[in-house]
Amino acid sequence: MSSLAALQVSLARPRILPVPYRGRPAARFVVGVLAATCLGLLTAPAASAETVVNYTFHVPAQVEINPCFPADVVNLNGDIHVVMTTTASRSGSYRVNNHLNSQLNGVSITTGTQYVNSENKNDEWYTGPLPAVHTQTYDFNLISQSGTDDYVLHMTMHTTVTANGVPAAVVDDYRMDCKG
Repeated sequence: MSSLAALQVSLARPRILPVPYRGRPAARFVVGVLAATCLGLLTAPAASAETVVNYTFHVPAQVEINPCFPADVVNLNGDIHVVMTTTASRSGSYRVNNHLNSQLNGVSITTGTQYVNSENKNDEWYTGPLPAVHTQTYDFNLISQSGTDDYVLHMTMHTTVTANGVPAAVVDDYRMDCKG
């Protein structure tokens, strides 16, 4: 038999514990428990699964003063869809992702100028122990369809992540500025 074949045969054979352990099953059990414990301590726990929450803010049909033409008002409406994801790390911190998709439109009541918006916004932040609150202001560009000045809708959203890792959001401020 060649030396390579002998090596393959010796590797294929089951390993036998050294002689001192053969007659003591309790000792083998202790060694096995110690080995399993060491492996458990060296292996990091898996990260928790993501928690995903979907919510749509309906921007009600409301009249807003046109920031570009103070004598004008715009009837603004549409939806802002928000997907919030929290993911726990092995260290106990959390990553929070907010993804917003807006579909807004408005019409000037006095001039008939149309404004449209279709945008995606992404925000990622990290926090330690829960609960946690994060405040972010998102800017949505409302584009004039007649060549007049555009304007920006600012929306302030507070994201709260509960002690269980579940996110929730509240919008408490909408305001507009002229983009020019």
